[in-house]
Amino acid sequence: MHRINLTKHAIEALATPGEGKRASYYDTRVPGLGVMVQPTGSRQFFWFRRVRGRRTWRTIGEFPALSVENARAKAQEYNSDLGRWKGDSYEGPNPFEYHGEPTLTAVVEDYIAKHVRAQAKNPDRAEKGVRWTADKYLASFQNRRLGEIHRADVRQLHADIGKKHGQVTANRVVKLLKTLFYWATDTEMFHGENPARRLELFAERSRDRFLQPEEVPKFLTALRQEPNRNARDFTVISLFTGCRMMDVLSMRWSDISLEAKLWTIPNPKSQVPYVVALLPEVIDILKERRQRNKPSEWVFPSRRGQGHILNVRRGWEAILKRAEIPDLRRHDLRRTLGSWMAKNGTSLPVIGKALGHQSLSATAIYSRLDIAPVREAVQNAATALLTAGQKKPKPKKKKPKSKKK
Repeated sequence: MHRINLTKHAIEALATPGEGKRASYYDTRVPGLGVMVQPTGSRQFFWFRRVRGRRTWRTIGEFPALSVENARAKAQEYNSDLGRWKGDSYEGPNPFEYHGEPTLTAVVEDYIAKHVRAQAKNPDRAEKGVRWTADKYLASFQNRRLGEIHRADVRQLHADIGKKHGQVTANRVVKLLKTLFYWATDTEMFHGENPARRLELFAERSRDRFLQPEEVPKFLTALRQEPNRNARDFTVISLFTGCRMMDVLSMRWSDISLEAKLWTIPNPKSQVPYVVALLPEVIDILKERRQRNKPSEWVFPSRRGQGHILNVRRGWEAILKRAEIPDLRRHDLRRTLGSWMAKNGTSLPVIGKALGHQSLSATAIYSRLDIAPVREAVQNAATALLTAGQKKPKPKKKKPKSKKK
């Protein structure tokens, strides 16, 4: 928690955070008063304290339209209300219940505090995702009362995001907005219509992209040339384990047995722990990383302090650019391993066991499978990938020069 003496000069001097992030600074003079800096550079006063154990957020106003003195006065008013109610042993009406329609920002904070952090498997990551989406795509709605957000506004927002950021992203933003309105209705913060309800979304097609045989040599060549060790190691481990990005980046040494060549993923997306067979290519990387990062509990420790790194986006983009494969995503590595296993005749239950898939019909079969056929299947797929990678990429055909007349 950053604390500063909020003055006009100090607020103007605050650095603007990067895209998808925001920074909060609390006043040293008035409890609960703070200023939030958005990625857009806008600054907003707020009041935030716990009221009977619940996180309570109030938006005060935009800086510099609202002065520091007026923001402090409003925060003091909230503190006085809290003090009187606490002095009355919390008897009587709650002064912090919503009267009238809340703003979208208030609903976002309430939704995160009471639902996301209480229900999500990874509360910090889930909260970050909701905040990032709200800050990036719903910024124009944030200070509006819910009743001021109309269906035409949502339809226009959906169309604009679809053009600028893609149709799938546009659908996800509208679904979040619809969820926020339903949350406000269910918690009796709002009693109006949901403007995102039954809005026609863009058609979506399930993604089935994976590395094709002719792409493997180019990809593996570009991977070997990547100077970023984290990106290179992450990609190899992802490709030869088929695990999800955050499962790989959050690997702990305590979950790995190099002797048994096994990795237990304790908290996957399916919420059912499963065991991954580690191939020699992965074991070699892990041994080398353990030697270099010996003091850390993480396989991919963060340079900025405790915890692990959160992405390898720059290195990944460099690999794709070098390989001239523009449309591959990191999750496609998981699909690539499964596809190559299927190509080698591996049964679906074994593929499911290797990738940690869960389904009502196949769970019982997965649980009876031994790790040996899983290791063999993954090894066969990896061998096929490496064999294909030894083929030299075909040189580009040069376009014939046009003859001058």
